[in-house]
Amino acid sequence: MIFVLAGTREGRELAATLVSAGHQVMASAVTSYGAELLRQIPGVAVWEGALNAEQFAALIRDQGVKGILDATHPFATEITRIAQEVAASCGVPYLRWERPETPLPQGHPLVHLVPTWEEAVSKVASLGVDRVFLAVGVQPLSLFLTHPALRGCQFAVRVLPLPESLRVCYQLGLRPDQIVALQGPGTQKLNEALLQEFRAEVLVTKESGDLGGTKEKVAAACALSIPVVVVQRPVVCSGRTANFEKASDVDYVRFWAKKVAEEKKE
Repeated sequence: MIFVLAGTREGRELAATLVSAGHQVMASAVTSYGAELLRQIPGVAVWEGALNAEQFAALIRDQGVKGILDATHPFATEITRIAQEVAASCGVPYLRWERPETPLPQGHPLVHLVPTWEEAVSKVASLGVDRVFLAVGVQPLSLFLTHPALRGCQFAVRVLPLPESLRVCYQLGLRPDQIVALQGPGTQKLNEALLQEFRAEVLVTKESGDLGGTKEKVAAACALSIPVVVVQRPVVCSGRTANFEKASDVDYVRFWAKKVAEEKKE
């Protein structure tokens, strides 16, 4: 069996591809909505909910998992770290699906690339703006909303239209008129309309690739002459996990899964 960490559209598509190639597949999603989408794929067994290291290792043993395909979001660093460590400790092949990056304007005066969320906060503070539009997901929201350097800023946030996302927003004190609950990606025009509606003076987003709508968000900000702070993808692989394979080609995923299945038969 191949276990697919499938919290993204690519994860669902890859799970379906592996089933079509004749593999047994179990795929996981943290949210009930993600699990519902996975259940629509014939032949895919579904694990719903988060996995810690102990649960993951037990699942590998109990389900006879022969390989792990990690197709989680580029910023889902914790589950990627867990998957790599569990794969190493259990001796199970691991393949990381790498979503292609979005080519961003180099040297553009409005586009500010930063490596961390903390540096994103510092960059926003240095711009001296008041109205901040955050298209960063829910995890970094607390850092921005509570950071002393951004005290006095007015925030609007764009999050997925999921109960857990809205719950985080309300817990952080955001009002309904500050929240855009919207499934992405969206067109450049849609992003322009949102920035204009909230009178944004800066956009903060992350490099999630074209599937995450990064290109359209950046283009919208530049078209409106609004600075955009883009957080670059984190690097997870290190130490004993650094030699794990990566792929951005579906044909290679098929090849890898076939190789895993044949090795386990020997």
